[in-house]
Amino acid sequence: NLIWIWGHPEVYILVLPAFGVYSEIVATFARKTLFGYKSMVYATAAIGVLSFLVWLHHFFTMGAGANVNAFFGIATMIISIPTGAKIFNWLFTIYRGRLRITTPVLWTLGFMIVFVIGGMTGVMLAIPGVSFVLHNSLFLIAHFHNTIIGGVVFGCIAGMTYWFPKAFGFTLNERLGRYSFYCWFVGFFLAFMPLYILGFKGMTRRLNHYDNPEWQPYLLVALAGAALIMLGIWFLLQQVFVSIRQRKQNQDVTGDPWDGRTLEWAISSPAPFYNFAHVPKVDELDQFWEDKQNGKAYKRPAKYEDIHMPRNTAAGVFIGAFGLVMCFALIWHIWWLSIVGFVGMIGSFIVRAYDRDVDYWVPAAEVERIENAHFDKMQKAA
Repeated sequence: NLIWIWGHPEVYILVLPAFGVYSEIVATFARKTLFGYKSMVYATAAIGVLSFLVWLHHFFTMGAGANVNAFFGIATMIISIPTGAKIFNWLFTIYRGRLRITTPVLWTLGFMIVFVIGGMTGVMLAIPGVSFVLHNSLFLIAHFHNTIIGGVVFGCIAGMTYWFPKAFGFTLNERLGRYSFYCWFVGFFLAFMPLYILGFKGMTRRLNHYDNPEWQPYLLVALAGAALIMLGIWFLLQQVFVSIRQRKQNQDVTGDPWDGRTLEWAISSPAPFYNFAHVPKVDELDQFWEDKQNGKAYKRPAKYEDIHMPRNTAAGVFIGAFGLVMCFALIWHIWWLSIVGFVGMIGSFIVRAYDRDVDYWVPAAEVERIENAHFDKMQKAA
């Protein structure tokens, strides 16, 4: 109970940032405001709350009783409702939009297909009677990978591809990105759909050998799928390597390679260390898109001001490192080392607390120089 009352909310918390990534990508490439924004926010909050009420579905078979199993089974089914609402909102955003099929969009569309299948199998496992049959089987393994790969991994790759030019100043190679997606997508179905069948046939996880020849063909198909996923990972690495080599040809001069809708695309790529020269005024959900439509974007300000900035500090790194040492030592009862970690952690905190040199000012002339260089590049590109 203790591990899963932590572990199952953690699984949902993994996917919530990915849901935000998909929302940004769908709105940008469908060239539409995200459908049902408020309902998306409420759905996220609902998932966060309900995620703490479903942990016992991991052990329906432990003998807690019918009432306990019924409560957690119903709660698990209910949590699929806000998740389903998000899927429909993304679909309605795409509906009648002018969707551009870029690499981030491919990962998003792939997520919708894979994740919905994983969600449906999750609702199946939420039925205690079904769980008694499939508990500890490869069906469970297939369901888990259906949601984590389709939801989290696809989301991380989509987000990396989408925001890579903002972070590094050049876009990733589209062709290799598509190859990676196709290998991942096809490889996923080859690798994990046979596991659903094997789960129904009684194959459990954590076997060191098996002697059932009926399982062999399905495992060979799964092996082929795993090899295809490995090829997809290789294409992903190649995409980054080739893009770095060709970064001059793929340079993001405007700061807005996707014709974005949100404010991070209003500044240069990579972003200046102070982010915005002026604090942006936000009146709309997609403020940058509204500024572009109204002709207010890409305007040189008449005047720049000094910017107040915090100084970088390594205190967090030291506190985290000493905390890691302390926790490791506590687990293995190495008391002297745990004391060293504790003292180092508290000491780093105290040293930081007495540091008074914590900020500085960026002169307006320096801000103007950096901003003018960005505007000059945009004019040359135009």
